Amino acid sequence: MPLPEGLQLRAADAADLPRIAELRQKVGWSVHEWALRAVLRPPHARCVVAVDGSDRVVAIGSGISYGRLGIVGNMIVEAVHRRRGIGAAILGGVMEFLEGRGSTRMELHATSDGRPLYAEHGFEPTGASAMVRVPRALRRPGERLELAEAGPDTGFELAAYDAPRFGGDRRMLLRDALDDPDRPLIAARRGGEMVGYGWIRPDGERIGPLVADTPEIAAAIIGEAFGRMPQARELTLNVPSENGMGAERLVELGAEREVWDGRMARGPDVPRRGDTIYGNVVGALG
Repeated sequence: MPLPEGLQLRAADAADLPRIAELRQKVGWSVHEWALRAVLRPPHARCVVAVDGSDRVVAIGSGISYGRLGIVGNMIVEAVHRRRGIGAAILGGVMEFLEGRGSTRMELHATSDGRPLYAEHGFEPTGASAMVRVPRALRRPGERLELAEAGPDTGFELAAYDAPRFGGDRRMLLRDALDDPDRPLIAARRGGEMVGYGWIRPDGERIGPLVADTPEIAAAIIGEAFGRMPQARELTLNVPSENGMGAERLVELGAEREVWDGRMARGPDVPRRGDTIYGNVVGALG
């Protein structure tokens, strides 16, 4: 579908970040500049924007490729420009980019307004996620674990642990996490072997990604996060439907769960261990 007269698509750059942040705020979404910068970084990611004659951004969408798995996010069209085919044009551009990077599976978190558009492009519901709210008083089963902040030298180990569980290559994202002094990444080991990790994000009182081989390991990492965020009364996790048993176990330990059914995907699934995923990064990054 062609764009309305006076609008055109282009790739976003760092100069567009303030406007992209503004559009996210207008629809009630959080703004994390580090996450927005991640979807501007070639060759693994691209943010597509629609601009008017004065080069003002009126709509956005992003794609980030982790190999066969690609994530679509940041899909926003300014209110006065909706129902004009702009969202479809941007989604088409994002999908073309991901396909060019070899991503045969595309996933996203859809709003109720966005679901018809995604369905028209072959996306189907994949099951409910659970927003899990973890209180500081979460019970933590005894686990003989070594919990320590990961250093830059653990990047290869983290990537080797993460890839078969997440289903894609997140080395770029993990390098960002390891290089971020304000958001520590905690690795859990048992007998020297990695059994989980979590990226602690005080800016949003979240942990994500959070990957662990058992709910008890996840609970131990969450406890470590609370120890590093004394002001936090609760932390939030987005647990995928594939890890329903893990979410149930966290509820048994004192967490609260709210089911949400906005996950959609297109293309054949990738090999992964969804039962080890306890928290994503943000919707646009998976």
